[in-house]
Amino acid sequence: MSMLRFTRRGTVMAAAALALAACGSSTDSSESNSSSSGSDTDKVVLQDIVFGDPNAPVTLVEYASWTCPACLVFHQRVLPSIKTDYIDTGQVKLVFREFPTAPANVTVAGFALARCTEGEAYYDMLDELFVRQDAILTLARQGGPVVEALKQVASNHGIEGDDAFEACLESEDNRDAIRASIAAARGVGVDSTPTFFLNGERMDGNARISVQAFAAELDAALAASAGE
Repeated sequence: MSMLRFTRRGTVMAAAALALAACGSSTDSSESNSSSSGSDTDKVVLQDIVFGDPNAPVTLVEYASWTCPACLVFHQRVLPSIKTDYIDTGQVKLVFREFPTAPANVTVAGFALARCTEGEAYYDMLDELFVRQDAILTLARQGGPVVEALKQVASNHGIEGDDAFEACLESEDNRDAIRASIAAARGVGVDSTPTFFLNGERMDGNARISVQAFAAELDAALAASAGE
């Protein structure tokens, strides 16, 4: 099956080194344009998708996995308010970087499909993947039709038919983009999801559980930016 071939060929690092990552934190390579996965011959270039005003004074980088329950909590309970108050108002831009957690083959497949969309449409598919997290993980645990569930998500975002679906999973560009995010995370010691960085500084992990605490961190970063 293409999804499994994709995982074996393109995400050895994710499956072997990151599939056991605990759901609960992550890291960033700041705003660097490239990172190395550990060898001079295996360099990958970050291909970030920016959500919000690219000229916003504060950059929020999130390393996360759509199959991570802690990430789901943040995206459902905290992010909507942050988006309304900070991202939509042009104060903060969000950069989401993939850090796949187990089951790595399913997680990477979902990210590869999202990478087949353009610009902010990535986040539309990401939102649906989060919404369907429990249902898809239940299918994975029970040996159910995970591929069909992912095909439905893909179809909802314009990726129609088996050929288009498989092309997304087999895309070298998609693999490289995901590997770049993983390499950047590993480069700064990420071992769990989600983890956040504000203008290159790692946030307190407890801030993600509360809108008020997260907003306070953003306000402090904005104040620091204004004072520079």
